[in-house]
Amino acid sequence: MRKLILATESFPYGRGEKTFILPEIERLRQYFDITIVSHANREQMEEGICSELPEDIKVVCLGRPELSVSDKIVALISIFLDRDGRVELKEILKGKCNKGERFYQSLAFYAQSLSDQKKLRQSGILLTEEPIICYSFWYAYFCYSMVREKDRHSNIRVITRTHGIDLYHERVPGKRQPFRHQMEKRLDAIVFACEYGAEYYKTHVKDKGTDSSKLHVCKLGIEEPNRQMPVGMEEERELLSCSNMIPLKRIQLIVDGLARIEGLKIHWTHIGDGSEMQKLRDYAEQKLGNKDNIRYTFAGYVENVRAYYEQNQVDCFITTSETEGGCPVSIQEAMSYGVPVIGTDVGGITEMIADNGILLSAAPDGEEVADAIRRILTQEKEKLLQMKKAAYQKWCNEFDITGSFEKILDIFRKVIGKENVKKKN
Repeated sequence: MRKLILATESFPYGRGEKTFILPEIERLRQYFDITIVSHANREQMEEGICSELPEDIKVVCLGRPELSVSDKIVALISIFLDRDGRVELKEILKGKCNKGERFYQSLAFYAQSLSDQKKLRQSGILLTEEPIICYSFWYAYFCYSMVREKDRHSNIRVITRTHGIDLYHERVPGKRQPFRHQMEKRLDAIVFACEYGAEYYKTHVKDKGTDSSKLHVCKLGIEEPNRQMPVGMEEERELLSCSNMIPLKRIQLIVDGLARIEGLKIHWTHIGDGSEMQKLRDYAEQKLGNKDNIRYTFAGYVENVRAYYEQNQVDCFITTSETEGGCPVSIQEAMSYGVPVIGTDVGGITEMIADNGILLSAAPDGEEVADAIRRILTQEKEKLLQMKKAAYQKWCNEFDITGSFEKILDIFRKVIGKENVKKKN
């Protein structure tokens, strides 16, 4: 049995990565002995381990790096002595702007990696002669610490996924992802969650000398649902959105759209919480409070969104996100139940919507959102059934976890050989 070390930001603590990781890990454990290396903070650890985590999965929590003054001084000296550090400084100096901010960001990244690498060594999980796959769920500082350890161990191969905040230059301070070229040359595979992300990387990030054959697209998938959503029979139509309540999700645009709709009765439910919750509650009351045809519910955080689809009618799903790194699981869930989708033309969302919904512009206004909602919720039954069928078929073809898992397994086979990827007896 081969060993797989899965590096996560917080899973199996916290709730952020659970939806993405659990379906895949359930299948990976049939092929590998798995140890999760979590970087959860103290608050997330206090929430306890995910109750759905299989008992045979080992967990080592290295925590978030808490750097002392001496750690920072050592990192500052080391970055000038380390070949990787000198490459990083040279690339920063070549840039035309944000040099100070970029250096500070790279130094912080480097210091975190050194701290994480030290803890990784002390954990003892790499002390074996058998082949090890280090599988980082993020292209983050802990991916770099694994890459550095690979330099010391001939039996280690390192694969990373990359999604959004760890991929796009625009998503980080200084507008530059640190230590990318140093990592990509030593990584065995880089896995993208959508075609858009892969093309962005090739155009804006990849070093000219890096072999493109190590770049792969493997979309995250989800389990098959227990039912297909029936055609709504009630006069009031059910609109659903699901996301963190943060500025880049632009949930206020849904409010603006609903505020422009007259006559058509709609009940809008939003699943999710976040920093903007109270602000959005107040905005919705201001814009929708006096509209007799619009009801709304802020459901807050829901542990199992799939259970919501199992127990409730949903006629349309909508997202007005400003940016998306991959193909959102929230849209995958809607499509798997045969629910038409409205989404913005950004990131991986563009790849997800065709005959199964309406693709908004990247920066829609309230009227564009309102028009899309009207069109979906008032269309003829025959066209609606076609759209629902297309939604489910899109999920079957691209986001069924069975197919997605086979793709990631094929990547593992290419990296460590078919003979080292065998199902347990």
